[in-house]
Amino acid sequence: MEINLTIIIPHYNTPSLLEKLINSIPELNDIQIIVVDDNSDKEFETFLKVKSIYSNRVEFYTNNTGIKGAGLCRNIGLDYAKGSWILFADADDYFLAGMYDKVQEYFDSDYDMVFFTPTSVYMDTGKLADRHVSREILIENYLNNTNQENMLALKSFGFGVPWSKLIKRELIEKYHVRFSQSLYSNDIVFSTVIGYYSRNIAASKEVIYCATRGKGTLTTCTDEKVYDIRLEETIKRYKFLIDHYGSKICKDQHLSGAEYLYIALQRHYGIKKYIQVIRKFKQSQIPIFDSRFLNPSYFFRALAKRIRLDKQNRNYLEL
Repeated sequence: MEINLTIIIPHYNTPSLLEKLINSIPELNDIQIIVVDDNSDKEFETFLKVKSIYSNRVEFYTNNTGIKGAGLCRNIGLDYAKGSWILFADADDYFLAGMYDKVQEYFDSDYDMVFFTPTSVYMDTGKLADRHVSREILIENYLNNTNQENMLALKSFGFGVPWSKLIKRELIEKYHVRFSQSLYSNDIVFSTVIGYYSRNIAASKEVIYCATRGKGTLTTCTDEKVYDIRLEETIKRYKFLIDHYGSKICKDQHLSGAEYLYIALQRHYGIKKYIQVIRKFKQSQIPIFDSRFLNPSYFFRALAKRIRLDKQNRNYLEL
């Protein structure tokens, strides 16, 4: 039978959440589910149990490359993918009821990529989180006005995660787009590159995917070495954007290093680190601040919003 959809899931040490994710996917013959384990070393018996229960409908592989990371796991999944369309999911997230009905509407379309509005929750409380908000805004802006600025913001500059978007596998293979081998932020260059090569996109208000925010996850890690890895991946991403779109469009899209400088300041990494960050962006010809920061009103509003979000997440982590 023809495989219409492949869902690729990297997994590491969260077998119970993985099972929840698998159970959120309809059991249909035209869906290929691929799970690639990153050599889990906790709750391994539970993982083996999950493999045993779902092996009739899920293909399980192991990352034997010797390099850890969700990016390598997703690349392995792509090597085995057979579906005409690809969805990526993280093992601690899940799909919402009715997701298949919403994505299958696009199976016979000529789109390269379809963006769906995501949602997010705190893992332990189930309350609404903030991981989806910026992506939701990008989709709303595009649907309200499908001009070039909003299109580029959605497909290349803003939606830097692989989940909650349906991607034509033919496009991925045509340009051999793969994920970075770094342990952190290994998805942002992939998302940017595949966005660049997507010439025909669509966006939907329909919600098919829920991202979670939990304590101790990769998205909440504040270690300085992790920061450095994320910084390097971000600079790679920015270089690609400048090389392929040009400085003017990047300026119009407010490309800058302000976010990473703010994070270094907020985490008190020290003056040596601040200078290092500024130098890295300048060497790559990436502005530290975009033109909006010249407006004091915008600057203080943006700063207040970021401080509020940081406080919200910090309070959650300290509970």
